[in-house]
Parts: sequence; C-alpha cells; structure tokens
Amino acid sequence: MRHGHFQEQSAHLGKRERTRAALLDAAVAVVAEKGIEAARINDITTAAGLANGTFYNHFEGKDEILRAAAYGLAFEVTRQLDDEMAGIEDATRRVVTATTRFISILTLEPDWAAILLGGADHLPGVRDDLYKYLRSDIERGVSQGKFDVRVTTFLVAQIVALIAVAIRLQLARDPEPDLARQVCESILRLLGQSPAKARKAAVADLKP
Repeated sequence: MRHGHFQEQSAHLGKRERTRAALLDAAVAVVAEKGIEAARINDITTAAGLANGTFYNHFEGKDEILRAAAYGLAFEVTRQLDDEMAGIEDATRRVVTATTRFISILTLEPDWAAILLGGADHLPGVRDDLYKYLRSDIERGVSQGKFDVRVTTFLVAQIVALIAVAIRLQLARDPEPDLARQVCESILRLLGQSPAKARKAAVADLKP
C-alpha cells in the first residue's frame, strides 16, 4: 500500500504513531475500494500489512477507525478551506469559495471523498460536524442580509447533498469544469437569492 496522508503526517513520530497512521491510511484505501459498509477489519489490517491483534492495540473496532480517519481528513480539508478563505467576510463569497474548493479537493483525492462522503452517510458525528461548518457561513449570510432563509437542518442537508452529488459526478466521469459554478448557483438559490443574483455571484466569485 502506498503511503497516504496519515503516514506522511507521522513520518517523524514514534513507532506507535506510525503504526496507527498505517492503519488509518489502510482504512481509507479499503473504503475507497469496497465502500464503508463492506469494509472489514481484516481488509484493513491486510492492506496495512499488520496483524489483527495490532489493530486492537489502537482501535476498539471498525467504527472507531473510520471516525478517526474521517475526522483526520476533515481537519485537513478544513485547514485548506480556512487558508483559502482567510480575510473573506462576505458570506456569499465564503459559500462559493468553500463549495468550489471542497469539490476540487475531493475530486483530486478520490480516496478522501470515499471516506468523507461515506462517513457523512453512515457516521452521525461526522455528518453533524460537516453541517456545523456550513451552517456557520449560512448564519453569517443571514445576519449580513445576504441570505433570506430560515437556517434548518433540512436546508443544510439539501446543500450538502448537492455538493456530494457534484463530487460523485466528477469522480464518475471526466470532470466538468462548469459543474462547481452550477452547484454554487443552485446553493445560492436555495439560500434565497434571485436567479440573476445567484448566477452573477457564482461567476464573479468562482476562482479558476
């Protein structure tokens, strides 16, 4: 198995941390290949080249390692998004920038997409944390007068579903350069902006 994100992060740490990282990268690779439901602990240890007993020195079970992998990747994606949006106060621009970058990152890292999208579907804690990040920008937009909506879990779930569909489409076929703009426009429409305003904002704020 090739080294992945977690092994790169732990390269200069001790043996225990490096072993844990190898298991996390193996979990990501197995989920990418088999899906989150079909992945088994034995698949993960085999991919990592480790014994099942070693697995239980680090994790209690499958759900724990999948949560750890999803949270670790979510932290890295969030770090990249925060860097990209540093200094952006306008909520419309934040939503467009975050959506565009999120789709781009996971299109370039399909293994990450498998565990983050799968985690959002099957691990409630992961889903709730992803919702928090988006909800905060929507609430900012409401307070700025940019969005005319009542911020509900259903609204946030609709937006997350749009983004997830876009990522899956990008991974299933040749990436469509205009897809992120279409998704941003649809999201802004859901947030109460007029078709013309949403179209203009999606085009103006969309980075190459």
